[in-house]
Amino acid sequence: MVVSCPDIMFNTYARDIPDDKYVGLAQKWDVKKWVDSDGRVRWYGCRRGQSHTSSSASCSFHTGLGVPPCDLENLADAVKFVMKECEDAGLFCELQEGTLLGAVKFNKVLPWERDADITFLTANYTAFKKLRSKLSAAGYSLSDDDGSLWCCADGRQAGGKFRIGTTRWTLELYGQHMMESEALVASGQRPTKVQFSGQWVTVMRNPGLFARNRYGPGMYRHAEHWMDVGHNTGWSFYSAGAFTKCSQPSHSGCLDQFPADGNLQFSDYSFI
Repeated sequence: MVVSCPDIMFNTYARDIPDDKYVGLAQKWDVKKWVDSDGRVRWYGCRRGQSHTSSSASCSFHTGLGVPPCDLENLADAVKFVMKECEDAGLFCELQEGTLLGAVKFNKVLPWERDADITFLTANYTAFKKLRSKLSAAGYSLSDDDGSLWCCADGRQAGGKFRIGTTRWTLELYGQHMMESEALVASGQRPTKVQFSGQWVTVMRNPGLFARNRYGPGMYRHAEHWMDVGHNTGWSFYSAGAFTKCSQPSHSGCLDQFPADGNLQFSDYSFI
């Protein structure tokens, strides 16, 4: 009879390794975010929480490469801030376009994102402008466009645009004269919410169906941002299932080394 006792044979002692011990390795492979098996996150180069008013250089975009995690999370923080301020002020705002698609597919920002899109109720246009001081205090700029308002659609004022900026990102906000979240609340129901980078945010009644209608039945397969694949508009046909050739072959962030379907390969989860 042979008895094996793995706990005795392979006993290990964990020791803390400071971040600076991995600097050389991180620089060699251009690693920006390092997730230990115990969940500890180490940042190298650009960092999450970088001041949005800072003039220091951040990470840059390259064709075929995923956006550095620090920038993705800073964009997510900006989106979550806006959505929370909308909710606190009693305004109707919903994720839209690729920002919604990222929430549906990944519960976060798309790994190849280039901006963020949010819709708001046109009737809330003036009230949203009053959030300027809170946005400014958080390090964000707000540009309005009164000339984009028009009358009327279904007897309601329509249109309205805002741009919210950081030193790295732009959030585009477009007014709609009617919104599903408003209709749900008016009928005594709660608006639909989805998880987005750790925060529940408001979306349309059926976000999955909306995304499918917007991007087609292949929406759960991946396609990079329309700017990176040569389209002139985001309304071009959503051709999914393959990534473009990486501009920096062998880089750890090359998208074409990952399956163009599914979300586990773009998560922080550990695999065996």
